Amino acid sequence: MKTTIRCGFTAMLLLAVGCGSGTPSGTATGGSGGTGKGGSSATGGAPGTGGATGGAPGTGGATGGAPGTGGAAGGAGAGTGGAAGAGTGGTAGAGTGGAAGSAGAGGAGGATGGTGGAPVVPPALAVPAGATLAIHDHGVGTQIYTCTASGGADAGADAGAVSYAWVLKAPDAKLYDANGTQVGTHGMGPEWTSSDGSVVNGKSVQSSTQDTTAIPWLLLRATSTTGTGVFANVTYVQRLNTVGGLAPATGCGATTASTETSVDYSADYYFYTGGGAAAWLTPPGGIPAALAPPAGTTLEIHDHGIGTQVYTCTASGGADAGGDAGAVTYSWVLKGPNAILYDATFANVGTHGVGPEWTSTDGSVINGAKQAQANAPVTTAIPWLLLKATPSGSAGVFSDVTYVQRLDTAGGVAPATGCGAGTVGTETSVAYSADYYFFTGSASDGGTHG
Repeated sequence: MKTTIRCGFTAMLLLAVGCGSGTPSGTATGGSGGTGKGGSSATGGAPGTGGATGGAPGTGGATGGAPGTGGAAGGAGAGTGGAAGAGTGGTAGAGTGGAAGSAGAGGAGGATGGTGGAPVVPPALAVPAGATLAIHDHGVGTQIYTCTASGGADAGADAGAVSYAWVLKAPDAKLYDANGTQVGTHGMGPEWTSSDGSVVNGKSVQSSTQDTTAIPWLLLRATSTTGTGVFANVTYVQRLNTVGGLAPATGCGATTASTETSVDYSADYYFYTGGGAAAWLTPPGGIPAALAPPAGTTLEIHDHGIGTQVYTCTASGGADAGGDAGAVTYSWVLKGPNAILYDATFANVGTHGVGPEWTSTDGSVINGAKQAQANAPVTTAIPWLLLKATPSGSAGVFSDVTYVQRLDTAGGVAPATGCGAGTVGTETSVAYSADYYFFTGSASDGGTHG
């Protein structure tokens, strides 16, 4: 598939986009204009804008410090693949001035380039296996809110007081490509419309607040598409690197009910193809041979798990006071997962817990024993696994499962610090996501199951 990457944004719009020109500026006055997370390709992303044009001059150190040097290199040079990698923006110049970059001067680059050019995101926002980044557009516009009354429905004794709040009506934004050319719009639905006439509608399935001054980052599932253009085959959309857009904290009351207000925002939109319902039972390519289930098994179920890996701080060594007693060491030891399982429509179809154990909403349960393990493609993710399954509990979808693969993992690795004498016995939870493939049958029965 030919991949189209629309990333970045021109400095003329003065918006943080996480990729674009990496040209250094001239000398700043009183400090660098931003250590903003501009869009350096930490793992191979497109060049960042740094502080707009290499770090806008700081306004803080008006009288303090020698003149800065601009933003050094304006957000590290071009990478080799990752779309919109988050860098460190321009390096601060001498002086005490420039504040950290924000929208309009350095911008929040946010997501860094990951494998396959996709951004690295919180595990809950990772797309399911099989989805491939196709397009990256930058959206600039407003979030429209309506002042809405609730409560106080009748005059009875149980009638509560009327309350008022700004409720999101819709976004109203323009989409831009890497050259700052408008390539589409984003509106109510939510709906994205390309200038070629193709349209994708989406439904939010996961969110993550990365900045309390901005609307959340989102993972959305495409619910429908029309046309034959670039959005025709989109299956998932990520909204990342958001700036602004939050509902006002005041101004909504009895006298303003039903009125609307618009709040400026910007965001990066990543559009994926593949991995949707039609290909849900197709495992990803490149699975290590050691993780292949035995010949004769049949893939029956694919669930996407989102949750945490729970670790316990554990002491070891130093068991006695003898001469052979070693020093006590401390480490985070896996207790088990705690996750929700989702199907192709992101409906909750079960849970995954200590055991490891998978429980379907129909009551059927399986426990797994690890057969083989392989490192994930990225070091920040827990390993991929092949497990032998033992069914238990009621009849149902898991009742004849014989093998489970855990693939496409994101996050979940134990912390490197925080476990010591003062924290023994405590637990910590690390966010993760993974795709689970459930197989029935075995080599001995030729793949029959029942």
